[in-house]
Amino acid sequence: MKGRTILLGTCLVAWTAGAAGTAAQDVSRPPAGVPGPPPPVSPAPPPVSPAPAAEQPEVPAGEAPAVAGPLPGGSGVGTGPPDAEFAATAVGAPSFTSIIDGFQAELGPGEALGVTGPRPTTPGYGLEAETLQAQIAEDSYQAFPVPRLGPTPVANVRILMNLLRLQGLEEWSNIRTFGWVEGGYTGASVGPGLLSVQTRQNRFGDEFLLNQIGWVIQKPLREDQFDIGFNMRYFAGADAALGAPKGGIDSSPNPHFGHDFRDLYLTMHLPVLTDNGVDFKIGRMNTIIGYNGFLAPYRPFYSSDYQFFYSQDGAFTGFLLDFHVTPRLDIWSGMTLGANTFFVNRSAHSYCYIGQVNYWLTDEQRTRLTASVYTGPNAIFAAPGLAGNHVTMVELRIQQDWSPRFTQIIQNNMGWDSDTPVGTGAWYGVLTTGLFHFTNTLDINGRAEWFDDVKGTRTGINTNYAEVTGGLNWHPLRWLEFRPEIRGDFAGAPAFGRNGAHNYRSMLSGGISFLVKF
Repeated sequence: MKGRTILLGTCLVAWTAGAAGTAAQDVSRPPAGVPGPPPPVSPAPPPVSPAPAAEQPEVPAGEAPAVAGPLPGGSGVGTGPPDAEFAATAVGAPSFTSIIDGFQAELGPGEALGVTGPRPTTPGYGLEAETLQAQIAEDSYQAFPVPRLGPTPVANVRILMNLLRLQGLEEWSNIRTFGWVEGGYTGASVGPGLLSVQTRQNRFGDEFLLNQIGWVIQKPLREDQFDIGFNMRYFAGADAALGAPKGGIDSSPNPHFGHDFRDLYLTMHLPVLTDNGVDFKIGRMNTIIGYNGFLAPYRPFYSSDYQFFYSQDGAFTGFLLDFHVTPRLDIWSGMTLGANTFFVNRSAHSYCYIGQVNYWLTDEQRTRLTASVYTGPNAIFAAPGLAGNHVTMVELRIQQDWSPRFTQIIQNNMGWDSDTPVGTGAWYGVLTTGLFHFTNTLDINGRAEWFDDVKGTRTGINTNYAEVTGGLNWHPLRWLEFRPEIRGDFAGAPAFGRNGAHNYRSMLSGGISFLVKF
């Protein structure tokens, strides 16, 4: 009987207190008299009593104070891009701040570019910046409409926009550009070389990698009218070699360095069916499944989880419709050409369906429920020689913002691949991730996961896995991050090693990456 490793993860719970002050109204001084010969003697004006201090609503302990008044941007919240006056003053400097749990959190210029779509009513909640969901939200002017603790979203750093003096172009056309560079070092207990099974994407032990050089040009959609946009994300480096698509521009990348388009698609907002309309996009795009993004600015750790690499197709060619049913409910539905392709089919009949439902339980956006399905021939990669005829995978996920400082994610993936050389393959996994904003510039992150590869069709080894990862994200500047981590991986059978060998049931690894955003 094969051994199994059972991992019990523990989750941090952080509660903090907030307070709201009172503001006193200024008292106008009486106007000075006008001198003249001879000046009449006027009686002194009666004293003016100061107005009473304005009453402020009480803020419960542990909550962040709500933003008073509308956010800057255009004619107000929900109007899309900024007007000329706001654009001129916002570019290149923080435009809005709020006190969240005792820390001053910044709303950068990109976050204030006219908010549309659902927005939390209290600062500190909603989407975290370094997630796949934040990357998807860049398609429209709805990402980060209120301040959050944590790293600055890459689209809001704006060094490249300022350097190229493209503020006028953005004001006129809504087009913006930005980029990043990520590199890092990973040490592994199994020694140097290409690591077997994990870790990913930092997959070379005892070696420095230039993981990603990324460049983005995008035109986010206005959600208050018919609009057309686009998104181009090009990247190079070791991660580009790992994620090279079928039909891509770099047909035979070096394992340490490749280049390709991660995204190349058109978008459209249609004000039809519901008050919030429908978004449509077509081309090569990142998946909507999973919490962890493939690109460095959209994931909280240097390394990735098993579900991300073995249960989710990172990118595909196809189309997606996003039905904004209500401000809290979105339904995605679309078709793909199979796992990781660049405008070609993965196989002759690889036409696959993908769908997802996202629902915020309240307008405050503290709890988000997600359910996804992806099904079709070659929808997700299998281990070499173990692919079947039809893949079906299901994802269930909950994001809970326990406080403005602490977010927890619990995610489950399960899937089946029929008619493989070993019968019907199956896999099941559950993970929990905790993101704790300890200070304004330091996050403490943790992840615990269990993954069972029944019959070995995903990893090539018929066993179950567990991993626990602890890491920091130090972001002393808007444009700079350091992400050290330590990780333990465990398996029920020898699975870990290097250069294709599977010699060990466990592996200890440590890594550190830098991320420069511009």
